[in-house]
Amino acid sequence: MDTVSTQQSQPTRRAAHRASDASSSPARTASPDRRPTLADVARLANVSIATASKALNRTDRISAATQRTVIDAAERLGYRTPAERGRRQRQRSGLVGLITSDYNGRFSLPLLTGAESTLGASNHAALLMSSHGRPALEKSHIDRLAAHGVDGLIVVGNTTNARPPLDPDTTMGLPVIYTYDPSRDPDDCSIVCDNVGAGAQAIEYLLSLGRRYIAIIAGPEDFQAAKDRARGAWQTFSIYDFQPVDVLFDAWSEEWGERAARVLLDRHPHLDAIYALSDEIARGAVRGLVAAGKRVPQDVAVIGHDNWFVFASNAHPTLTTFDNNIPLIGKTAAQFLLDALAGRPHHGVTTIECPMIVRESTEPARRTPLESSGRIFDRRNG
Repeated sequence: MDTVSTQQSQPTRRAAHRASDASSSPARTASPDRRPTLADVARLANVSIATASKALNRTDRISAATQRTVIDAAERLGYRTPAERGRRQRQRSGLVGLITSDYNGRFSLPLLTGAESTLGASNHAALLMSSHGRPALEKSHIDRLAAHGVDGLIVVGNTTNARPPLDPDTTMGLPVIYTYDPSRDPDDCSIVCDNVGAGAQAIEYLLSLGRRYIAIIAGPEDFQAAKDRARGAWQTFSIYDFQPVDVLFDAWSEEWGERAARVLLDRHPHLDAIYALSDEIARGAVRGLVAAGKRVPQDVAVIGHDNWFVFASNAHPTLTTFDNNIPLIGKTAAQFLLDALAGRPHHGVTTIECPMIVRESTEPARRTPLESSGRIFDRRNG
């Protein structure tokens, strides 16, 4: 995943505000009876004429924030460089910026794949940058993307927790779609996976298999995904007048899943099913059950969540799990962004269904070969 580093943003936000305020001041704008000049642009952007020229020519020697401020001033005044004169309006670049806090690509790369399938059909392309969850770096990347003329932004999260919306001074009118982690502003457009629905379906399925002593092993209580999946599970329990034998919260880890399975077996000898709220937890739980002499799924069925192949389909028993449908989230985000560019913006939170993938951790007959060639190589000394 490529990232772009930038210099310290100059001018500062204070200078940007001065430039914004100055747009309404007759003393700092071009007269209506003459064509705006480079000097007018420099004055409005509060930079030198040389800096304005370099920014409009998109030289790498100018910081992204300064470049953005100058370009914005030029657009406010209607200034066109010699190469641009004769055009009536700014042409769209066909570029879309993706900003992600997902440092290992687990969420951003499938989302990018889905987005590109829609963007490509509309002659758009995506530029991906990682903020590593740092707001200052996120802003710096957006400045750089905007200086390159992107038409809009897709923000990719990795926690499902609601995040602060981008500052209007940062987006400067660019349409923004939030994915996986919704914006806290209900008027923004956010697209998330349906964790509540997944939790409800998990318990419905386990009950249909005849399981009655069902426990839930969750991650941290402050993660929205954990709360939503557990809430969905409780909804189904309530409908059928059942209760889980236990609900345990701790970490998104195999170690926690293994430890929790031992705790559950000590507390509830009749345990016959575990709904683990991530595949990492589920794989650890399977290991803990097997170590205690339990068969999976004959004695205890196990369901995970995420369909992350590293845990879900890379060892026996393969895990029954829920797929977050991230490529579809990407396709939907791209379509909503194109709609916004066409003057039809979307608002509020859109949820995407998480399909259940049934494997052998709940049904023994689902046993399938693991991904390998099946060949054995014999290394001989000679």
